[in-house]
Amino acid sequence: MGEVAQRYDDCKTILHPELGRIDVDAQLLFTENRAQTLVVLTTRPGTESHSKLELLSVIGHQQLTP
Repeated sequence: MGEVAQRYDDCKTILHPELGRIDVDAQLLFTENRAQTLVVLTTRPGTESHSKLELLSVIGHQQLTP
């Protein structure tokens, strides 16, 4: 397994069709030759985005409206 050569942080917004805007922190980890990239998306605890992401983890693909 190769070493992680570079790390890049950014803030992204996901627009969910029913929950709306979810702000996530994106961390991209690259291997030295950039042949592989690991993307980690997280939300900040205590934020509305964090609550929305927790709700999504429970409801999955279910629709919130009939």
